Amino acid sequence: MRPEAGHFTVADRSLDPATGEAAFTYRLGDDEFTERLTLDPALLTGPAPAQLDAALDLVHLVMGTSYYKLAAPGRVTVERPVTAAQLAVAQAAYTHGLGEFAAVNRLPVPHRVDFDAEVREPGAAPAGGGRGALLPVGGGKDSALALVVIPDGTALAVNPTGAQRDVARAAGVPLVEVRRRLDPLLAERTAQGGLNGHVPVTAINSSIATLVAVLGGHDPVVFANERSADEETLTVDGVSVNHQYSKSHEFERLFAAAAAEVGTGYFSLTRQLSELATVAAVAALPLRADILSCNRSYTQRHLGGQAEQRWCLHCDKCLFTFLCFAVFLTPAEAEEMFGGDPLADPSLADGFRKLWATEKPFDCVGERAESAAAMAHLAASRSWGDAPVVRELGAEAAAAAEVTGATVARFLPPRGGHGIPERYLTSLQRVLAGARSAVD
Repeated sequence: MRPEAGHFTVADRSLDPATGEAAFTYRLGDDEFTERLTLDPALLTGPAPAQLDAALDLVHLVMGTSYYKLAAPGRVTVERPVTAAQLAVAQAAYTHGLGEFAAVNRLPVPHRVDFDAEVREPGAAPAGGGRGALLPVGGGKDSALALVVIPDGTALAVNPTGAQRDVARAAGVPLVEVRRRLDPLLAERTAQGGLNGHVPVTAINSSIATLVAVLGGHDPVVFANERSADEETLTVDGVSVNHQYSKSHEFERLFAAAAAEVGTGYFSLTRQLSELATVAAVAALPLRADILSCNRSYTQRHLGGQAEQRWCLHCDKCLFTFLCFAVFLTPAEAEEMFGGDPLADPSLADGFRKLWATEKPFDCVGERAESAAAMAHLAASRSWGDAPVVRELGAEAAAAAEVTGATVARFLPPRGGHGIPERYLTSLQRVLAGARSAVD
């Protein structure tokens, strides 16, 4: 399939109240794809039809990025009328949200998409639900902190794994599960030469979470995306490309406007926090033993690999997460938590070095400066200074951190804009106040 071939259409959608199955159909050239979500049928009796329709439309728009990318034709036709806020979310998801995809496939950056859509006025926004917050969880440190800050919320997992169930169970929070099934034709067309690459997964999960919130009467939807999501992964011809764009504050504001039209609040609880600040809080909690932030483990599980999810300790996300936790844990504590110590393996030095390189890894890792500051901090510590990787990279990291004056201490205070309601902000500040400060 040639990149310029085809025309992409966001076509039909349906919801079967008897089975809880929602179907979302797309057309690309002569192909038709249908993705399916399985929801709890007991939820389908609550929302008003207009509210439910708007939530389904939001899912339909954003989820289409998975099929659009097969050919990336640069034009999208939307058959159902959408609001201006919904269209703004879609435009962001298909352009900036596919920035990494475009760069990897050597398409023009920024990726440009024209939308052919009828814009309608939104209906009157209904009052939010009365069942408390809905917290999408991935099983890692960020969602774990959110579960502690908002203990009376409900967790949500899309295609749940053991890691997601474990962290919800450890936090004592109920878990709602949603099954998402891609159309098998997508894999066939990819194998036949269709384009492939990263899609804005957080945008997709945000739309699914908003639908579940509408169905279940939850309000607000609370994500845990830190301020590091605003930093670009690399720059192509002067244009920023961000692996984490749909976790960024810019996208959060766009999506919050569309969620508000269906009566659901939407914000990131950790928007003001660096990755180090989140780790400082989680490292002081018993819940740290139950988290998993390894994308490779998730992929292996879903490809029929290892039965038990665990830290691989080789991928970029594992190395970054271990580096941050090492700042607040002893080597023995870190090894017990992760099941190993990558800082003891000299062959991984280049993997750690990439964390503050000009071109960061295409993964959910933190800011360059905080990675350098963390390694420099370990180099100056008594407990970590002799670790082989720390010995090799300590001086280099310190020099990189010095350029911006970065230190671990400077990354711990909250900073920047956010959309957190006061009641949640107060609870977050209480948990952060109880976290241990930088040690050693």
